[in-house]
Formats: sequence, structure tokens, C-alpha cells
Amino acid sequence: MEAHVPVLHPGEMHHGKVEILEFPVVMIDAQSMEFVDSFHRFVHPTVMSEQRIREYIEGKYGKFGVDRVWHDTAIPFMEVLQEFEDWIEHHKFWKKEQGGALNSAAFITCGNWDLKTKATGMMTMMRELQMPIVGSHHLGIDDAKNIARVVQRMLADGAVMQITAKRQSATGDVKFLFKNRIR
Repeated sequence: MEAHVPVLHPGEMHHGKVEILEFPVVMIDAQSMEFVDSFHRFVHPTVMSEQRIREYIEGKYGKFGVDRVWHDTAIPFMEVLQEFEDWIEHHKFWKKEQGGALNSAAFITCGNWDLKTKATGMMTMMRELQMPIVGSHHLGIDDAKNIARVVQRMLADGAVMQITAKRQSATGDVKFLFKNRIR
């Protein structure tokens, strides 16, 4: 059975509230370590004012030259989530009818932003592994690709990936499987 690893990049913080501006996912096959597919959408925030959105997007994405693309393509989070669900269902990793449980897949992120914990960071991991960054740091899809490269390298070096948390499909509660997950 193939195991695939979608790599997510966290959203942006706005006055203590998470506003997701970008929803990038890179899928790799954990056995062959090959790239499988990617999913990328820009997300239009719901809490920020239109003026604050324009200022923030210009500041964040203007330096990459993708601010116009963001404005032209950003859609509400619920639409992005529906497209993502369709995407993972297309890859046969998930079925809404089965309560949303993943099938032969796990998500890897660079820390757990919901719990305000964070690993040492993508740049530190890449530096430790002597890997050059590809693309632009803080552009979500590029960060997801770089995190996937770190995972590929760790797997090639013999690292054993373990699931650290599982969401209970019946209740939505998260069960953490290890104490002291991040040191």
C-alpha cells in the first residue's frame, strides 16, 4: 500500500487570529520519495478589512510579483476547502462519506500552529541538511516544496516518520500520540 505525504504550509497570523492567505500542499510518495502532485490556492480572508488586505498582500506578495495574481485568484476559504477535499478524494486519500478519515496519507507541517508550537523552522532544517532553498522563502507553495524536499532527504537518510496526532473522525477531537513531541 502506498503512503503519500501531503505537506501543508501554515497560514498567516493577524492580531492573534489565523487568516489563511495561501493553501499550498505538495504530495510526495513516502515509499518512492517522488513528487506526486500539488494543490495551491490563494485564500481571501474574512476578518481583515479590504484596505488591510490590500496593504498586507502588497507587503507579503508584492516582493514576489504575485500580488496581482493573489487579487485575481483568491477565493473564500470554504471554496478552497471544497476544492481541496475534491483533490484528496480524487487521489483516493479521503472520502467525505467515511467521516473524513484519511486513507494511506498523513499531513506534515513545519510545527503545529494550532498549539503555538513550532519546530526549529524550515530554514534551520535546510541549513542543517546543507540544502539550498528553492524559490522564495515565505511564498507558501515554495515553502511547502522546500519542506517536502526536507522530508524526502530525511527519508533517504533513513528517518522513520511517525504520526504524532490523529483527529477522531466521530468527534473531531485531536488525540496526541506522543508527549514532548517538540524538544
